[in-house]
Amino acid sequence: MNKRKLYTLSLLFLIAPIFSWGREALFDSLPFPQGCTPFIIQRDTIICDGTSLTLKLLPPPPPDSMPGVWKQLITRSGMADSILFNPKPFGYNRDKQYLYTIYHQIIVRYDLKNNVQTSVPITGAWPGDYTEFTYDYTNKRLLCWRAGRDAVYAVSENGGSWQQISVGFTDNDCYGASSFWNPFTGQAGLYGGFGYGTMKNWVYENTVAGWIEKRPNVLPIDTVPKGGNLIGANADGSKLYLFSGQGSYTGNEANGCTLGSPWATQNGRLCWLRDLWEIDVKNNYTFTKILPVNSQSIQYEGAAVYDYDKSRFFIFGGFKPDSNYATNLKHVNTNKTYRFRRNIDNGFAAFQGEGDIPPALPDSTANGMAYYDPIGKRMIWARYDGIWAYYPDSTLSAGTRVKVQWSTGETTDSIKVTPTQTTQYKVTRTVGGVVCSDSVTITLAGMKTALQKNVIICADSALLDAGAGFSSYLWSNGATSQRIYGKQSSTYKVTVKKYLCTTQDSTKLLIAVPVKDFDVVTLKDSICTGETDSMYVAVPQTGVSYSWTISGNSTILHTAPDYKTPGIAKAVSFTVSGASNPAVCSTKTANAKVAVRVSLPKPAIYADSIGLAVLRFRWNPITAASGYSVSLDKGNTYQLPSSGLLGLTHTVTGLQPNDLVNLTVKTLGRYTCETSDTSQLSLRALNPFGNGIYIPNAFTPNGDGINDIFLVYGTAIASLRLMVYNQWGALVFESRDPKKGWDGTYKGNKAPGGAYTYVMEAIMIDGTRVVKNGTFALIR
Repeated sequence: MNKRKLYTLSLLFLIAPIFSWGREALFDSLPFPQGCTPFIIQRDTIICDGTSLTLKLLPPPPPDSMPGVWKQLITRSGMADSILFNPKPFGYNRDKQYLYTIYHQIIVRYDLKNNVQTSVPITGAWPGDYTEFTYDYTNKRLLCWRAGRDAVYAVSENGGSWQQISVGFTDNDCYGASSFWNPFTGQAGLYGGFGYGTMKNWVYENTVAGWIEKRPNVLPIDTVPKGGNLIGANADGSKLYLFSGQGSYTGNEANGCTLGSPWATQNGRLCWLRDLWEIDVKNNYTFTKILPVNSQSIQYEGAAVYDYDKSRFFIFGGFKPDSNYATNLKHVNTNKTYRFRRNIDNGFAAFQGEGDIPPALPDSTANGMAYYDPIGKRMIWARYDGIWAYYPDSTLSAGTRVKVQWSTGETTDSIKVTPTQTTQYKVTRTVGGVVCSDSVTITLAGMKTALQKNVIICADSALLDAGAGFSSYLWSNGATSQRIYGKQSSTYKVTVKKYLCTTQDSTKLLIAVPVKDFDVVTLKDSICTGETDSMYVAVPQTGVSYSWTISGNSTILHTAPDYKTPGIAKAVSFTVSGASNPAVCSTKTANAKVAVRVSLPKPAIYADSIGLAVLRFRWNPITAASGYSVSLDKGNTYQLPSSGLLGLTHTVTGLQPNDLVNLTVKTLGRYTCETSDTSQLSLRALNPFGNGIYIPNAFTPNGDGINDIFLVYGTAIASLRLMVYNQWGALVFESRDPKKGWDGTYKGNKAPGGAYTYVMEAIMIDGTRVVKNGTFALIR
């Protein structure tokens, strides 16, 4: 495959750098149609994720830029019989863009403006089956002769009859000479020729009188050519150009070719000159060497042409002659093309045009002729299988860019793309009637890491892996490896690089600690109804959340390692759940019970013994009692039983006959709320006196402690009213308390001794009403 030209990268980068490798190898592997070269500026590359870039097509080549465009003007089907195809270097009418060929008494004209071929009509007889001719620019006619320095005939470019314009003779010395037209003398001319085994470099012009030598044949020296073929002239015809061809010193270079490389012909072995000369028509046909003999830049003996507007030469196709005549006849031509810019280049350089590239001709005997068309600014390559035009400035070729079509659907010369994955972008472009295609693959660098957005794990640590394929790693903790272990809950960030791309990713790591077994401690083993209790996890675990519920009920009461309950009315069981945070580890539970204390049974009291001054109470023992408490004032105050805290009896002494004792007993527990309800029992001391009442007849209130108070005595008095009167009937004392008597005073003064009267009304315990009155003496 032909090596293709590499173009400079020209891109609009919007976000990140772009990378590219191996462009030379890439071009060698692209499947371009014949005659197409890469025209997307960007080649296969790698870009950072999220990058936008503009893909641009190479613009139409500016004037005279390479590689230019080929366009076929006339196909083989539009050509005359290949036997009749006999073009000559000066057989082109550049004013009308007509190409002439004369053979077998037929003039064929190819109109290269309208791309059709016609015949030029000839009236009358032909002078002969002549094949040598040139176009007369001055008189607009065709000049034709047999060969060499024979007689010359003329006919109008539009046809008619032949007219002889000069005399001549049969000439073998000028066999194979190149014909031309000298516009300054208005005469046809010839250069060189091979005859009688000698290659010539003379120049002749034709006059009415015949052919006149304008420059003699000289031995080949460095300042003159020895052989070669004319290929054309400059704009005004003042310069002729001589290209390569056959040459020799002696006519047969059997012992080696000193003028170039061997070229075997039917007339002997000549030399392949591989040179380029300029002939100054107006200066006695002096020679100027442009490229020396055996120039290595001339690779093929092809159809050469001179673009005098730009002073550049082209070679189209051709073959490489060698020293074997038989093989020289069978060489396959190339379709390679070369260009040489005079005073700029050192020699011919290969190039590859676009469009309808002419194929290689199958044999070395017919490579055609090339001409410069100054009107079309193009080179014409005329061959028996077709005629092509080469446009160095491709913009001059009709239909150069008919359509642009991208695989994205866009039809502009540039498109902006932001690929989200590795993508091949294709484009087709119609140039000179040929559809060329190109493509570019944009590969994403692939900067996505292997990190998960969130990692939740039940373990002491987690392995975090950013993924392989990056050139460097930098974690937020300073680590530079692909993988790290995260040992605490946090957001871990990593910056990765690949090529010139950099990106940052992160993962949120939540490490859940596995829950260990645990115990719950209750502050109180039991409580009283309505009391609160406190419980706590014996050894709380960091990173574990504890929640409290009533067993059998999922409603969460509290979330903490400890819990103070509200008032509790009855026994209850609590379930404590230990869960990891986050809750990805197995949950573990523990239970705690709170017992509510109840009051103990009250004891049953009964009389153990009853005496005149002593009463003893007894009660039955109560299980779980921690003691008993008794009260003699109906529960206003309590005291220990006379038999001790755990005693089952209580003795009351110092009683009077018929004294009533009310005993209250309650069971004591370990806690106040366990105290039982009270049991009561009333007992009276024995009363052998019955309802008898004794009232003394005297008393002595002298303060000696003996008989100092006047009292009414009785063991069964429930209530009493005692009134004392003096001898004048005045009430000096009144009491309703059986235990309160008169102390012998009246209005704060000692009452005088003497007789006093009392009145008493008593209600006995059994309800009997007793009324008495009488007198008594106050003794002082």
